[in-house]
Amino acid sequence: MKRLPYTKGLFLLITVVLFFIGLGSHSIAAEAETGTFSGRVIDVEGNPVAELPVMIGPTMAIGPGIHPAFSPMSYPTTRRARTDAEGRFSITGIDARMSYFSALPQNVDALFPKDLETKIAKAMEEKDFAAIYTSGVTEMETDDFEPDYEVLSIDIRGITFYPRNDFSRIGFSVEPGSDIKNVKVIVQPRMRIRGRVLFKDGTPLRNARLRLAFNYTRADGQGHGSSGGNPRTDADGYFLFNLDEKDDTANYTFSVAYQELEATAGPVLLKPGDRLDGLTFTFDSEPIAPEPPPQRMPFNRSTDFPSPKPISVPAFDAAWIVNPANGHAYKRVPCESRDAAVAQATEEKAHLVTINDAEEQAWLSAVFGHEFYWIGLSDAKKEGQWQWDNGEPLTYENWLPDDFFSEVSDADERDYAVTTFTDGKWYAVSPKSILLRMTAMAILEKPDGLDGQ
Repeated sequence: MKRLPYTKGLFLLITVVLFFIGLGSHSIAAEAETGTFSGRVIDVEGNPVAELPVMIGPTMAIGPGIHPAFSPMSYPTTRRARTDAEGRFSITGIDARMSYFSALPQNVDALFPKDLETKIAKAMEEKDFAAIYTSGVTEMETDDFEPDYEVLSIDIRGITFYPRNDFSRIGFSVEPGSDIKNVKVIVQPRMRIRGRVLFKDGTPLRNARLRLAFNYTRADGQGHGSSGGNPRTDADGYFLFNLDEKDDTANYTFSVAYQELEATAGPVLLKPGDRLDGLTFTFDSEPIAPEPPPQRMPFNRSTDFPSPKPISVPAFDAAWIVNPANGHAYKRVPCESRDAAVAQATEEKAHLVTINDAEEQAWLSAVFGHEFYWIGLSDAKKEGQWQWDNGEPLTYENWLPDDFFSEVSDADERDYAVTTFTDGKWYAVSPKSILLRMTAMAILEKPDGLDGQ
């Protein structure tokens, strides 16, 4: 199933913010404090999608896109509805703030019972934190809340917008008193796997949080990558996981880990929209005791908590941080260009960062966050042969797809790499790329650490 084409002229790297103002029959009483958003959800073939839970939730602007400012704890702040047999929905009570539209998982009512919001609101009002913890909401992760469908396009009053991917959405604000009608939303099922985890005697791994990892290679041989997540098994050992690398047909190999155990499955060929059932992961082990639940603080309403100690954070342009795994020192610096970053690195007897493996990538992401950073990777000397500035060979890769940001420049002109807000993954940029102008920081590396300083 192919993705719908993008409208010419919509440059999706730019944050799109729409302010909908109620006009004529679309308006309701001016004194109303909230708005309404209603329409119909269909698939790519025009068929209605029934019984699909949908929502409008809060967003924030990060880098070149709109991102959901959402977690399971913020679910009560969203506005929701479920489509009828004709795919129609109506979401009311929308506050005047930056928002985005999304589908929800089919089992959302099981995840969040109807009385859960009331219980959480009451607990927050009474500062009864124990009630919040026992609700189970705090144990949820984003992988438990992934929607079953992705939004391909949203048509509002004759204008169609195409969210580029799950990491960058179309943001909008519904003005107070506005009644936005006849919205057309086109969705498709997300690429998804359903697996089961067993011990060698056939006993399922019940109600456990897994470490899932997968590698994929595009069927046309033009790209590869890796990712993962933390799905949770149910009482029968089954889990669901939605894949974000869904735009191309690819061969996938999966592995799951729990405590010290690991099992693999694949390779399997998946196409956009595929839903693969029947994956089985078998640990070569007898059943083991489950990990103990996380320790909870003994909250009560009368507890007086000491004020937290202030954390001293050095200015990011002055502090070197040593990675204990390899002894190298790293620092992020502001820069007007990549050349300026290279010059600063040379002055400090360092180089732009070289990333040799997934562990180093994870450490950098944990320390410096997922931002646009210049890194020391280039194919400027010989097209297609990427190498690190310090001369080390390229032994690890963490690329995004070439068309991830809908760049219009030729791929052969992309000579340098940056990390991105998408899990720190890399992207190649050209002199024409808007990302080049948006990247104003770099990560420097000293392989000899701080020389005893």
